[in-house]
Amino acid sequence: MRDKGLERHLRLLALQLESWKKLHDLITYGLDKAKPIISAEQERQFMEIRSNLLQESEHVFGELGVLAELSGRAMNVLNRCVSVRGVRDLANDEVRRLEAEWNGVFTKLGVVQGQLKSRRKALAQHTGFSYNFDRLFRRPSASH
Repeated sequence: MRDKGLERHLRLLALQLESWKKLHDLITYGLDKAKPIISAEQERQFMEIRSNLLQESEHVFGELGVLAELSGRAMNVLNRCVSVRGVRDLANDEVRRLEAEWNGVFTKLGVVQGQLKSRRKALAQHTGFSYNFDRLFRRPSASH
């Protein structure tokens, strides 16, 4: 059995995680002072990814039920890194905070993805009839 809402959440999450990975790649490049000067194309990519995250994160986090937990952390990351060149100029303590906040968001999204994949696997083992039967007759009664 397939749940369209679950599949939609997994697609949203996959896109969100991909954007966070791309952002991390550019942040890492910016932090490596041994790398060559940052190009205009890298700055453009960075701004595009950052823009997508700014526009989509609140919606995706809300859909996944993690808005309260991740919104502030995500905004901290996006506010700290305004450009690849700006990341290169961050002080060491700011870099550590940026990395910790990015890791917190990325890790939580990975955990949610794992939970959704487990739910998908469990649903795949049910037929439509058995799923509805379980929902109707095996649901714990609500206490009043």
